[in-house]
Amino acid sequence: MLTDEVSQIQEVRYCLKTLREQMAARQNSNNNKVSALCITVKDYSVRLVEQSELLQKAEELSEGRGQQVEELQRLRESMEIESGHLKDKMAAGEAELLQLKEVATLKEKIHHLDDMLKSQQRKVRHMIEQLQNSRTVIQERDRVVRDLEERVAYLEAEVRSLMYL
Repeated sequence: MLTDEVSQIQEVRYCLKTLREQMAARQNSNNNKVSALCITVKDYSVRLVEQSELLQKAEELSEGRGQQVEELQRLRESMEIESGHLKDKMAAGEAELLQLKEVATLKEKIHHLDDMLKSQQRKVRHMIEQLQNSRTVIQERDRVVRDLEERVAYLEAEVRSLMYL
């Protein structure tokens, strides 16, 4: 019974260790990705603002200029396409951030399991201590019983010797 609990605790320890290693690797990878994505999203946001400002200026200059209108129209279309790409990349970054939240939740669950394991270990240690104490008490009682049996045998021998006298 005790060995089964100990082996279960060892198995849970191994699982927790493996999960921690996997979570650490994934966390490092995700942190790097998040940093890169944040920088990229920031760059895209800056570029989007700059292009929006350029587009606005271009539209103001295009009034009354026929040839420039066509060029500005092409520029606008390309910026709209790039804006769509930027929005797609931002959505991908948000999805990755959601995965990071899931990682944090898993980390929290591992912490909870670790706490449970520590509690079980304390209980097992307490049970082992109680078992050792019980063994000590039983050994002491066995010694007392042997002493009493020796005294009874001695007294019986004395009684027998007195009976023959």
